[in-house]
Amino acid sequence: MGLFGNKETKEEKQARLQREMMEAHHLTEISDDLSEDVVSIIKDLSGMELIEAQTILKMNQETLKAAYQRAIIAQNWIIIRLLDKIANK
Repeated sequence: MGLFGNKETKEEKQARLQREMMEAHHLTEISDDLSEDVVSIIKDLSGMELIEAQTILKMNQETLKAAYQRAIIAQNWIIIRLLDKIANK
């Protein structure tokens, strides 16, 4: 077990973060069509960490606001689909 032996690739880290986020919010058993949307939102939110760091350095508030708005809009589409499923039962 070396000090630098278990280096995660960028893709592995992203997959691990997505899995952890879905588990933390009890989203592991949602349908496949919704899980793709949830993963997309998680990617946007995890990408915002970089945007937040850039915002602090460059004071680019508009970029941060746009990223949050995209995540909210994606969440709204999920809610609309779920409400439609409930209404059509």
